[in-house]
Amino acid sequence: MNPYIKRIKDLSNRLNPEVRAEMESGFADKKFSKGAYLLQPGQICTSHLLIKEGAARKFYKHNEKEITTELYFHDDVAVSLDSYIMRKPADVYIQALTELEVTIIDYSQFYKVKKKYVDVMMLDKMFIEYYAVWFEQKLKEFQTMDASQRYLSLFEKEPKVIQLLSVTTIASYLNVSLETLSRIRSKIVAG
Repeated sequence: MNPYIKRIKDLSNRLNPEVRAEMESGFADKKFSKGAYLLQPGQICTSHLLIKEGAARKFYKHNEKEITTELYFHDDVAVSLDSYIMRKPADVYIQALTELEVTIIDYSQFYKVKKKYVDVMMLDKMFIEYYAVWFEQKLKEFQTMDASQRYLSLFEKEPKVIQLLSVTTIASYLNVSLETLSRIRSKIVAG
């Protein structure tokens, strides 16, 4: 389990049972079918989604091209942070890439409860920190690794990625053409 998620779960488990029940009244487990949109441009991101099973992606469209910026797997938090925090319409999509099971953490209910309880405010802070750390690691990979290294890193962290994601999605996420991805995969298999 991711150490940040473990810390969040540990703090959550130590909450007063009444506080926890009040907080969790804004949680809902939901399943999405492959291809379903969890968020689309123009919608306000009203929750953050803790991925329990499956895979999802965040992407935007630029010049008729889909550009995948984030991939989410087990224990990742899918959110348009800009929309979620600023309460403004999103400019990105979040889409289920497989059958997907998430815990939806509703912004409004969570906001009410965190205003009442310092421990819940700490949970919110930890979710934001988790996302920031996760995003910083992804950014560092894009700035310091070539496409082959990023492909291997993605494969090491999530071995099922090859079966779960289309080559188009992987190429978009790595910011390479399908031809370049094909060469990377061939070189790895031959190497």
